[in-house]
Amino acid sequence: MQHARRPGATVWTVLVLVLVLTVVNVGVGATWWGRASADPRSAVTVTATPTPTPAVTPTPTVLPDPAGSDGIPLAEHPPASGEPVTLDLARTWAPRTDLPTAGRLLRVTIPATRSHFTARPGLLWLPPAALVPDPPALPVVVLLPGQSRGSGPEDLETGGHLTETMDAVAGMHAGLAPIVVVPDQLGPDSGNPMCVDGPLGNSQTYLEQDVPAWITSHLRVQTGASAWTIGGFSQGGTCAIQLGAGDPGRFGNIIDVSGELGPTLGSPGESIARGFSGDAAAYRAAQPEALLAAHGPYRDSSAFFTAAQLDGRYGPAMPVVAAHAAAAGMRVTTWVVPGVKHNWLAARAAIAAGMAWLVPRIGLAPGP
Repeated sequence: MQHARRPGATVWTVLVLVLVLTVVNVGVGATWWGRASADPRSAVTVTATPTPTPAVTPTPTVLPDPAGSDGIPLAEHPPASGEPVTLDLARTWAPRTDLPTAGRLLRVTIPATRSHFTARPGLLWLPPAALVPDPPALPVVVLLPGQSRGSGPEDLETGGHLTETMDAVAGMHAGLAPIVVVPDQLGPDSGNPMCVDGPLGNSQTYLEQDVPAWITSHLRVQTGASAWTIGGFSQGGTCAIQLGAGDPGRFGNIIDVSGELGPTLGSPGESIARGFSGDAAAYRAAQPEALLAAHGPYRDSSAFFTAAQLDGRYGPAMPVVAAHAAAAGMRVTTWVVPGVKHNWLAARAAIAAGMAWLVPRIGLAPGP
């Protein structure tokens, strides 16, 4: 694993290794950690080789306090006085005797009040620290699935092993982990609205307005952009850089797992015709390179980009988009997963590594 030398870097490397080994089983005959040439255009480059892990059924957790009809603990509902911008929970949080041993996964409905986007139910994962009678305000990750036939939020649990990954994060940090919300950015037909507002649906407004409004009205979360992360796999990764670049006041951190160069329906012509009502200028403005140029320079944004080595379709986009983000001022880290293709095997390891990269940046572990 290669990265820039800085205080705490060794600790961060160990956390990544432990977390990914926890989530992704080392297969017989597999080469686990390898090295690749660092991309000179990005701030940091590290390399890994994951292999699959069998799904593990998490131990059921009994909530220590009453829950509402949505399953969210009543103590998790935000107070009228508002929540803090950020908290240094790595310093102030103390282990508790009433802490559950695992987090809790819920299916939730996030209404499209402003966008009127037709969204299916999403997922909500609450860490053990959110399940105590007096939970702290926590950081939040909005995580998006990829797009294919029949895909949706559930893929991040069945394919991405979300619960297993996040329980591993919490287990390494005394029950602390970000709250994870997985909305449906695709719609009931698992289509590709490209995370923009247009004839295929107002997916962008849903993600930028409706989802944050639901989060802040239902959950105890910190309000500052540095405590909010947008991430995703494949099409969800493309959405992550679009939204993180276009709305840095909301999302201060980005996890782009195997995303594309930009939103697309296969070709510029088809994308412009179907997704932008023939408006080529709007299509160009929605590309990450254009968004980064329009909203930069970024002074407080961090981005984690990753792709599988054998991903010939999406993999080449990663260093290009990462270079644009770094040039616009974002603090960029890249991660290469050798020996695997564009699939959930690569995504599981990449999401786990992305979470290990994230936790010190959001105050849940000592900084890197």
